[in-house]
Amino acid sequence: MAILRDVHIQVTTKQLLAEGERGRHQPSLVAAAEKAVALSQSLLAPLVVHDEFKTLGIAGERVQLAPDGRSLSVGPKVDLLAPAESLQIAVYTIGAALEIAASDLLHSGEPLLAYMLDCAGVLALGEIGQRVRDLTEEQAAARGWGVSPALSPGSLVGLSLTGQRELCSLLPIADIDVRLSKYCVLEPHKSVSVLIGMGAEYESHQVGSVCRFCSLRDRCWRRRGSTA
Repeated sequence: MAILRDVHIQVTTKQLLAEGERGRHQPSLVAAAEKAVALSQSLLAPLVVHDEFKTLGIAGERVQLAPDGRSLSVGPKVDLLAPAESLQIAVYTIGAALEIAASDLLHSGEPLLAYMLDCAGVLALGEIGQRVRDLTEEQAAARGWGVSPALSPGSLVGLSLTGQRELCSLLPIADIDVRLSKYCVLEPHKSVSVLIGMGAEYESHQVGSVCRFCSLRDRCWRRRGSTA
């Protein structure tokens, strides 16, 4: 088990504005984005806890873990982990400060700045996720292995949020100030749990997405206008 505490995250105004309509932006929008970026730098507290678990194979819709036979329910897409010889399991967060600040701004009558700050948090969380994927790819490459797509509870058909109970039980998430609510939601809310398979039989050496299997694929705003 390891905790990453020195994850450098840099969100830019250009990134924030790219989340909205491309082209010319209203001065008020640009100003809010610039202020949100400046605020975010003092509020982000990125942390990652991760560990590697050897696998014994799959049984039904579950992947079996060594050495004690514990297992994780993955659902009907468990075949994505069939080639896995081990799993990288991680939970990562940007901390609670940015969420609190965005809520305070909203309630104090600054909804645009609150929105932009919240967007900065989403982008930062994505950057941390990329660090986790990079780390996994490096570990796999050192052994001549490939990798699976990244699987997260709630984002894959058949892998519901309740799957976070099993996944988070494998890691000391309290060490990064994250907890699991009774509704199986990670708190702070800008936190993510993920598992990635590694093994010699994987053809891909880059951690991909499961967008084509995602339970939200028909409603995802990122897919609008896309055929991916």
